[in-house]
Amino acid sequence: MAIDSESDQHEVEPTSEAPRHGRARERQRRRRERRQTDGSSVGVSLPHLQPPGNIQLKMPDLSGLAQARWVAYVIGGAVLIAAIVLVLGSLKNDQPQAQPNAVWIGTEWTYEVHDPEDMTQLVDDLRENQIGTIYAWVSWLQEDETWRGAENFGAVREFATQFKEAYPESILLGWLSFPVNVGENNYRLDDENLQQNIADFASRVVTDLGYDGIFLNIEPVWNNDENFLALLRKVRLSLGEDILIALAIPPDWSPLDTDIPVPPLIVPGTVWDREYKQSVALLSDQMAVMAYNSGLTEESDFLPEDYSTWVAYQVSTFADAVNELGVNTRVLIGIPTYDAEPPGHDPLVENVASAIDGVTQGLAEAGDAAAVIQGLAIYAGWTTDSIEWIQYRNLWLDR
Repeated sequence: MAIDSESDQHEVEPTSEAPRHGRARERQRRRRERRQTDGSSVGVSLPHLQPPGNIQLKMPDLSGLAQARWVAYVIGGAVLIAAIVLVLGSLKNDQPQAQPNAVWIGTEWTYEVHDPEDMTQLVDDLRENQIGTIYAWVSWLQEDETWRGAENFGAVREFATQFKEAYPESILLGWLSFPVNVGENNYRLDDENLQQNIADFASRVVTDLGYDGIFLNIEPVWNNDENFLALLRKVRLSLGEDILIALAIPPDWSPLDTDIPVPPLIVPGTVWDREYKQSVALLSDQMAVMAYNSGLTEESDFLPEDYSTWVAYQVSTFADAVNELGVNTRVLIGIPTYDAEPPGHDPLVENVASAIDGVTQGLAEAGDAAAVIQGLAIYAGWTTDSIEWIQYRNLWLDR
């Protein structure tokens, strides 16, 4: 969801070119092997045990049951030693894991310098709510091809430093937005210079500002838009294979081949083909599906249960598509906590409770494919009130 800008929708002519999966699959395979080599799967190799010097271990002159018992004692002792070594090794290498859920945070954090007490409170709240991935606002690319808020980038860097010191096991991603349509019908995602501008700035967010990776919010992206894939390839080339790329992903607003509720306004191109979902998954590490702004409103006679069904469809559809690839890309489901924004968002219909109900349904429908769903992504931190946090904890964390 772009900040300070609204994007007009523009249909991109679908291309018949098949998605180029080969190199992306190979990249995912290499990264998986590298993680295993670097210690994501830790094994302990026991040294050959022998007494010091030239002392020789001799079998006592025993026979029958006594000798069998002696052998059992020796074997049992060796097993015990091996078990102790394995336990100590696992404790030594057991690093804290990031919590599974995510949240968007804005300029109220990244454009200001905060007291250590404020940062401690933020981190405590995130841990309590099992939120380990943070999409932290950095900037958006303006019409004049400059990045807005450059005067605040010193504070953006300071926030990253403070936050990572307070919450080292978190995943802190710099949130970059690119409104595709600036001005009337001004589609600009096909501009290769702008694509490179985004890729270069993404690298700067990691290397100069100190973030763990980037969160790209490109809107709108229509079905089979090859320009979006071209942008992602440039960003990957700029960042390298091991820096995390997360993406804000539009939902399938109005799928017509299902029996789920759809909004009154049917817009062609807003449903991504399965193959296009997979092409995007192969070029990213994390996909946050923005399962809100559905257009299902009370004014149009929709109920919270209708929205829950719509969300369940998003969960199962994206889970099936990504799981089929067998890669490490993970999916989060974005849920809304913001105020009414007609005609897309009606909190009487789409809210924390109805969204979580839909996610739960979708996970059940996805079956084994649900394994790729990492958690929820809350939009947004600055709009979530105390009641919504309680609902989130009761309905999601304590389910």
